[in-house]
Amino acid sequence: DNYAFNNVDGTLTITPAPLTATAEDKSKTYGSANPALTIAYSGFLNGDTEADITAPGISTSATITSGVGAYPVTLSSGGATNYTLSLVNGTLTVNQAILTVTADDRSRTYGSSNPALTVSYLGFVNGDDASNLTTAPTTSTAATVTSDVGGYAITASGGVDDNYAFNNVDGTLTITPAP
Repeated sequence: DNYAFNNVDGTLTITPAPLTATAEDKSKTYGSANPALTIAYSGFLNGDTEADITAPGISTSATITSGVGAYPVTLSSGGATNYTLSLVNGTLTVNQAILTVTADDRSRTYGSSNPALTVSYLGFVNGDDASNLTTAPTTSTAATVTSDVGGYAITASGGVDDNYAFNNVDGTLTITPAP
C-alpha cells in the first residue's frame, strides 16, 4: 500500500562456455601411411556434439617418407557461437620399421677357406636399401679352415639406422667332407 512499483528490466548475459578441442596423439611405423587424425572434445553442454560447431582443421607435416621422430598434429580455426574454443595440438610419432637381416646359408668343403658371408634383407620401405643404412649388420662364424665336417652358426649382428630396428637371424655354414 505504501509503495508504487517502477519495474526496470535487467539483462541476463549468457557468455560462451569453454570448449577444448584436442588433437589426439597418434603413432605409425616408418614407411606407412599416416593414421586418421582425430579430435577429442571436452566441455560440450546441453547435449551438444561436434555437429553443433564448426570443427577445427587438423593436419600434420608428417608424410609416408618422414623419418623416425615426433611431428606436430596441428589444429586451426574452428568456432562455435555458444563456446569459446581452445585448441590443443597433438603429436604424431613415427616409429622404426622392423628390418629382418638374415645371414645367408653357405657351404664349403673341409680344409677350404670360409666363403664370403652375406646377408639378405626383408622389410625395407620407401625405396631404401642396404646403402641407406647408417651401419650395415656384420656376419661372423666360429668355423675356421681346420673346423670339422658339420654345421656352424653364421651370426648376423649389429646394424644401426634411425628408421629401422634390426631383427637379426642366424644362418648356417655347412662343412662337407673333402673329396
